[in-house]
Order: sequence, then structure tokens, then C-alpha cells
Amino acid sequence: MHYEKGTMNDVDYETYTSLFNAMVMTPYFPHPDLLIYLEGSLDDILNRIQERGRPMEQHTPIEYWQEMHGRYEQWIDQFNACPVLRLNINEYDLMQDEASIEPLIKRIAEYMEQTKLLRNV
Repeated sequence: MHYEKGTMNDVDYETYTSLFNAMVMTPYFPHPDLLIYLEGSLDDILNRIQERGRPMEQHTPIEYWQEMHGRYEQWIDQFNACPVLRLNINEYDLMQDEASIEPLIKRIAEYMEQTKLLRNV
């Protein structure tokens, strides 16, 4: 998106895409065992941005977040280099409840074990 909009130069774009392709998409490196995708509705994400309170993010036009959200959703739906575990941002709140990380860790471990078993079949 940044490259298409002219906010990323050719060298940075090539570096970024080459690194991603080398690390994730080629057979020369082992693929990740799991990609954890944090998902949420656009409204939920915008609420988190407001709560976080970073001025740069809060001053970013909503259209930017809308486009970025849509692009990420399209990308993750097509990603198949490794298993994907989707975690909804409404299922935990580490700022209000640090213990909410425990069920996430358990879920990640279980998912990794399941996918490990499938790879060994």
C-alpha cells in the first residue's frame, strides 16, 4: 500500500518484499510453524488505537486504517505458507487483565501441537 501510494521508495520496497519472500515463501528457509493473526473489526481496532493514545496513530485519517484493514484481510485469506491461527482482539485485554494472556498461550500451544501432528501424518 505504501509503495503504491508513493510513501515507500523502490529500494525499501524491494528490500521488504525480497526479505519476506526469502524468509517465508521460498524453500531455502524453513517456513514458520505458525502465523498468529490478530484480527478485529475496524471499529474495534480504531477503539484500540484511541485507547493506546499514540498521537501519530490518532491523527492518521480513518481512510488509511480502512484501507490497511481491508488489505490485511485480503492478504491473510490468501496466505498459505504455514498454518494461521486467528486471535480476535476482543478475546483478551492485556492492559486491563494481564492474566488474559494465559488462555492465549494455551490456545497457541494446542494449535501448534495439532498442526505438528498433521505435518507428521
